[in-house]
Amino acid sequence: MKESIEYIDWEIISKSFREELTGEEREKLERWLVASEKHRFFYERARVGGETNPAEGVDRQVLQVRKKELMRKASKMNEKKIYRKPLRFMWYAAAIVLPLVAAIGMWLSMRGEKGEVVVAERVQPGSGRVILELNDGRTYFLDSIRSVETGVEGSFAKAESKSLVYEKQESEELVYNKMIVPRAGEYALTLSDGTRVWLNSETEIRYPVAFGKDRRTVFLSGEAYFEVEKDENKPFYVVLDDVEVKVYGTSFNVNSHYRGRVQTTLVEGKVGIRVNSTGKERILLPNQMAEYDVKKREIEVKDVETYYYTAWRKGEFVFQDETIEEIMDRLCRWYGMEVFYENEHVKEKHFSGIITRFSNVTDILHLIEETATVKFDVKENIITVSDLK
Repeated sequence: MKESIEYIDWEIISKSFREELTGEEREKLERWLVASEKHRFFYERARVGGETNPAEGVDRQVLQVRKKELMRKASKMNEKKIYRKPLRFMWYAAAIVLPLVAAIGMWLSMRGEKGEVVVAERVQPGSGRVILELNDGRTYFLDSIRSVETGVEGSFAKAESKSLVYEKQESEELVYNKMIVPRAGEYALTLSDGTRVWLNSETEIRYPVAFGKDRRTVFLSGEAYFEVEKDENKPFYVVLDDVEVKVYGTSFNVNSHYRGRVQTTLVEGKVGIRVNSTGKERILLPNQMAEYDVKKREIEVKDVETYYYTAWRKGEFVFQDETIEEIMDRLCRWYGMEVFYENEHVKEKHFSGIITRFSNVTDILHLIEETATVKFDVKENIITVSDLK
């Protein structure tokens, strides 16, 4: 029998949560778990997101090694020219694969420091909540499993586990329903043609209970990820104010939350972006993003890493050298909070990182403080942002 081991690299623990271990790594993990009850207790707490003690079997030098590795990876990413701005720092180590509270517990404990976030109470992340408005004015709050009417006689939709599923059907008369996802909410929708839509916080979508025979059109405000059912004879359209996205059986993300911009990011397939007021149209290929400038009425197409724009659907925030103002807009939508800035200068500081969306907001603010030289004060549902003095 092989000897047990006292220490293990955090990367092996992280990869085990993602089920990406090699045979050799799996053997090392098993030997480490066998070595001590403390190791097993540490591993379980990390897996479910409890507080962890880095002295319990994880080498104290692991943190510094991981930071150097992350900086090296960030440096490599800087060499790619497809991004808007170079990445300054990537703080995503364990945060990708386990609740952030465990990762922050390790980082701050190993450094012997305390974060600067002043907390009055813990604010929890968003959850599956949505309001369904029928064409006849009736309203449903979909907070439990139920079957709901659709406004079309004899037609029902099933609400289950943060998702509403419509029956497959066609209709000559279009009857529209509206789904409203408030702040601190998210929800999924399966349309009558089988198209799946994931709706982010503060998003509205208006759609027919059953599509007609010629085209499929939905109206969107906010952010949503689409997996469109292919139908060559019936194109799919997403309409956002002055922009119309024509879809040919595809996976893509649309976001109108950014001030004065509408972003369409294509994961696979093909889409056409058309400006209704000018008639201009651009075709997107996979791994490209079209950014529409509302003021200029112009579309710019660029190559991107689509993960940065779609990670929210998998439960992660990805901040790509974003300003504190942009980051706080996203956090406030998800956590249902408001933000106050001590001065204009603090809005322009930058941060990069990948963080789970299901952490307490104060845990995320702790992480941002590590590199962005800002201070956060959380009281009830208001976050005050100031310079770190």
